[in-house]
Amino acid sequence: MRSIIAMCIVCLPLKSLTVTSPFGYRSHPLTGKLDYHTGIDFRANYDTVYAVLNGVVRSVDFTPNLGMAINLQHGELNTIYGHLSKSLVALKDTVIAGQPIAISGATGHVTAAHLHFSVRYQKRYLNPLNFLYQILKITDHEQKF
Repeated sequence: MRSIIAMCIVCLPLKSLTVTSPFGYRSHPLTGKLDYHTGIDFRANYDTVYAVLNGVVRSVDFTPNLGMAINLQHGELNTIYGHLSKSLVALKDTVIAGQPIAISGATGHVTAAHLHFSVRYQKRYLNPLNFLYQILKITDHEQKF
């Protein structure tokens, strides 16, 4: 029961998380050059993508790098979901944690279908795995009271 309540407060971006490319410096899969990866890539093959937190759709755009991408605003924090094949939300929509927002895909600069997930606080990118761990830990702790 506690995990069901926690999922109403915070949710994972996919039902299953397998990291295929980490946050930070890496060898870019297309160019082979050292590159700073502002998020993490999760294995996803046209899977449903979920809002991690309650928020507002700040943008649904197509960019050369991320392809179709959705930016959700949660106060001073933004979550970015990239390489999508389909958006299920529109600009200025209000979303709740766990709500389907998109279908993952292979748009933009990619080698295969996957989900790029970034977390930005003000103008600084955070390690998304650390972020997810911390909010799940805080949510679990809050549910014990």
